[in-house]
Parts: sequence; C-alpha cells; structure tokens
Amino acid sequence: MTDKKYDNFIKWNDEMIKKFDLEHYHENANFIVRFIESRRVKFILRFLDANKQDRIIELGCGAGDILGNIKQGNLTGVDISQYILDIAEKRYRNIIFVLGNIESLPEEIKKNQYNKIICSEVLEHVENPTKVLEEIKKIAREDSVIVISIPNEKLINKFKKILQKLELFNLLFSNLSKKMDEEWHLHSLDLIKLGGLIGDSYIIEKIKRIPFRFLPLRYVVKLKLKND
Repeated sequence: MTDKKYDNFIKWNDEMIKKFDLEHYHENANFIVRFIESRRVKFILRFLDANKQDRIIELGCGAGDILGNIKQGNLTGVDISQYILDIAEKRYRNIIFVLGNIESLPEEIKKNQYNKIICSEVLEHVENPTKVLEEIKKIAREDSVIVISIPNEKLINKFKKILQKLELFNLLFSNLSKKMDEEWHLHSLDLIKLGGLIGDSYIIEKIKRIPFRFLPLRYVVKLKLKND
C-alpha cells in the first residue's frame, strides 16, 4: 500500500475505534454484549494456558484488554493505531506495546519468536487477512499455540435483522452497528472462510462456539503450525 493509502487506512480505523468505543468494549453497558465478550476472552485464555516462561504476543491488541487478563509471561501487543496504544500504555504498565501493521510486522517483532500468539476479532478488519496469517508463521515456533477469534457475521446479521423487524434493536443495542460488515468489517468471515484462509499452513486443534454451541456468534479457534 502507498503511504497515502496507509495513512488514510489508519485515519479511517481510528475513526471506527472512536465511533464504536473500542477502549470500553469489554466493559460495554449492555449486559448481553458484556457477557458474550467475557465468554470470548475466557476461552481465549483457556486455550492459551499461559505460564511465566511464555513469550506471548497479541496482534491487533487494541486497548490491551485481553493481554491485561494474563498474569504471567512476557507480554507484547501490536496495533496499527497510536490512538488506542496510548490508552493501552496508560492502563497496563507490564505490557510492551508496539506500533505496527500486522500485515507486515515491524522488524523488532520479526526478530523474535513467540510460543503463544493471539489474534482476536482482527482478521475481518485488515485489508489482507492472508498476509496476517503469513506474518504469524514468521514469529511462531514449531510448537506455538495460536489462538484466533472471528465473528460469525452471517448469523450476527440475521439476529440483528430479526431484532430490527421486531423494533427491538435500537432498544437493546443502540450503540451497535446495524450491519458491521457495511462499516468497520472489511471481510465477512465464518469457519469455512477461516479454513480457506489458513489453507495448508495450520492445523485446527480446537474450536469453541461463543457464547454457546447452539448460538455461535463468535468462534475461538486454537491452531498450530502444520510442520512438513
């Protein structure tokens, strides 16, 4: 991407962060949103199973709310937004935050390897999700635990549409987009599309449907590198 295009993307991304109040998303006033997000974080942490020897990195870390729940290990977060990183750095003094594009990681990140890697609710926001997955391979060890989460966009939009027809959407979710893939999400993802993105590079070890198996509004997926 050209410098101008890159700058425009950053500006647009910052506008979306502010519009959807990203730094307070995990503490959303809506109890339904708060419950779903707490379930997502719970299973990310469970799949990660962090300990004090771990080198842990989150790509697209936002305000650092997931890393802030990890009490052990060497913690690093990367995000494209200086605006959101300024907030993260004030909140979490024990985490190293790095400004960078996760489609082309900074050299200070690529020179290291991490045995625990998180990329949560990010692939749908980037221009090229495949590049992010390629960058993960560069910083992962053979035995690294990689945890990715994605929204089940089709099902989410279906529920939103039903609530709009019942005239309940604005009552329950006044601060949410009626259709996020028309605003901040550049890609509409599900498990099939995620499988296509990871191709032959990764093996899916576990999948958790969030908040419940019968209502998979989110997927938390544990991956490992496929070694030849």
